[in-house]
Amino acid sequence: MEKTGRPNNSTRLLALFTLIGGIVYFYLTVFTPHLVPVFLRIGSVRVPTNILILGIDMNYDRFTGQRIVDMNGRTDTIIIARIDPVGYKLKLLSIPRDTVVDIPGYGPQKINAANVYGGTDLVKETIYKLTGLHLDKHIFVNAAAAVALVDLLGGVDVYVDKDMYYTDNAQKLYINLKQGQQRLSGRDAEGFLRFRHDTYGDLTRISRQQRFMLAIFKEFARPENILKAPIGLEIARQHFHTNMPLGAIIRLLNFTRMIGEKDIVTYTASGEPQDIPGVGSALITDRKNLENVLKEFQ
Repeated sequence: MEKTGRPNNSTRLLALFTLIGGIVYFYLTVFTPHLVPVFLRIGSVRVPTNILILGIDMNYDRFTGQRIVDMNGRTDTIIIARIDPVGYKLKLLSIPRDTVVDIPGYGPQKINAANVYGGTDLVKETIYKLTGLHLDKHIFVNAAAAVALVDLLGGVDVYVDKDMYYTDNAQKLYINLKQGQQRLSGRDAEGFLRFRHDTYGDLTRISRQQRFMLAIFKEFARPENILKAPIGLEIARQHFHTNMPLGAIIRLLNFTRMIGEKDIVTYTASGEPQDIPGVGSALITDRKNLENVLKEFQ
């Protein structure tokens, strides 16, 4: 008698295990992506990468009231993101905008002026002189991006460290936040990030920026926000300016989804405030602290 060709028990068992494995992988990828084993993380960053993130000062046309995005303006935010796919860490090094550095060809200046004098190439060269870090990739971000992303996510949970009130009609900036844990709207988030009236000046604002970025990463990792990814990419296309190809950006976003909160480490190139003739109120980098930070960062 001929065999019917029906699958034997081992074949059925293999198919069952494959199905169960696929379901588990899908569940982990969607709901708890940071629990996916590293060797199974598909479509993520594979090579250690440094990315320069620059936030540009926002200005408004005094006649129309419209936002002016000037890519050659002073950099309000300077962050170096270190993507470590081996240890699966995201490291963020913030450089205060008032840090005094030797800008090649221009001498001692605040680092936020480097972009005005020579664009991203000069910013990267200046940062290399300060830190020794090579930076090929960069992303420009403006304040409108934070507003749009937070509103897309339906708000973001952040601890507001103090009561904040400030009005600047020329900058279209209206801040009225109370101390405590809050879910901020896009406009509230902009105020939280741009508030500057603090005892420790820009160092306090950097701390807020870092906490905000952690909150954004956490929010994007929520399963219900996965379907919003195409809209998020469109927001990035409108408000981000980068030399990174789309595929690299998608891999970067996927990497941030697959790391846990404990895998994000923040650093600051801190220093001492001083009044410097010809420069004004500025920050002198603590070189010893920076050396220690760079040892951990790389």
